[in-house]
Amino acid sequence: MTIDTPTSDKLYQLIGLPPTSSSFQAFLLTDQKPTITKLSNYVYHAYKPLGLSFCFISDQSNQLVLDAIDVYNGQTRDGFAPFKLTDDLPCGLKTDMQAHEIVAMLGEPDRKGGGGQTRMPCWIEYKFNNEQKESGILIQLHGFEWEDREMGWTSFVLF
Repeated sequence: MTIDTPTSDKLYQLIGLPPTSSSFQAFLLTDQKPTITKLSNYVYHAYKPLGLSFCFISDQSNQLVLDAIDVYNGQTRDGFAPFKLTDDLPCGLKTDMQAHEIVAMLGEPDRKGGGGQTRMPCWIEYKFNNEQKESGILIQLHGFEWEDREMGWTSFVLF
């Protein structure tokens, strides 16, 4: 189910900005330097203590612009802390929401996967009503069985 684009959301407003923009720096409110990783056409800026990772791509003028944001809802094995600015979560998400509550709030997802015999965690994806570009939110859940009513979310990618 396509959902409204969260245009007023602070995280979503960062998409399309370069890492040097004043809005991007003001959101971070830290002098901490990111761990930077380049993979193929993507440059990742990971702020592990903040629970955030930013994925940049090159635009037509070869300038880096933000393409996607990973937000973590718990401590990860690779060192990401939980995102602390919980008032800034898009689409009405709350840190303690369970999968069935997310679906009740946002409707049936456009796509879902994982679980069952895949041995992969369950995930759900919603597309935004955005005519300019494909955008949405992919929510990674912590369970492996769709019937698990207590399955919360571990992270999401806002794109």
